[in-house]
Amino acid sequence: MDEYEEKYGSRFVLLVDGRASKKAFEFDQSLLMPTASSYRALVELAKMEINPRIMRYLSQRWSEGTIESLSFFAMAAAVYARSILDPPVNIDVGRTLLRTAAACNRRCIQIRNSGGGCRAARNSMRHHLPKCIKLPLEISVIWGYLKRYIATGGAICPSDAAGVSEAMKVDIQLRPDFSPEGSC
Repeated sequence: MDEYEEKYGSRFVLLVDGRASKKAFEFDQSLLMPTASSYRALVELAKMEINPRIMRYLSQRWSEGTIESLSFFAMAAAVYARSILDPPVNIDVGRTLLRTAAACNRRCIQIRNSGGGCRAARNSMRHHLPKCIKLPLEISVIWGYLKRYIATGGAICPSDAAGVSEAMKVDIQLRPDFSPEGSC
């Protein structure tokens, strides 16, 4: 155990999927993102939960990297919603990604004055991140709750609770002999 962990505790927060897969995912508290192994596990869990017909449709529209990136966000939000939120919320990852594809298609068709969206910008029929693909609102909101959960070290608190901003503030304690490397 290094000096940082002795003084401040672990910087990793576990998100346990207690109601479905019983898997635990490790998030880095300072980056608010999963570790590499947890990222891969979230993507694999999403692949198992998405209907194969939906996955075939998405594969025709998006690259594998886009599907992986968006399924990670949707799956992390789904695990948080069904395991931590009270009452639990069921999020269908496949349908969420279908809504995301539909919104991207709509944006690509309607944006004629500014180049026609991501497909026209690349002169192809495939979409790409981040030109016009946006997460659906329910995932964005739950992703915000998940980031707050990670930042507070696994504390569950509503968004309007008193003291949330204090729990999320960053407290930097520099060594007494600290001096910056460069100067202005």
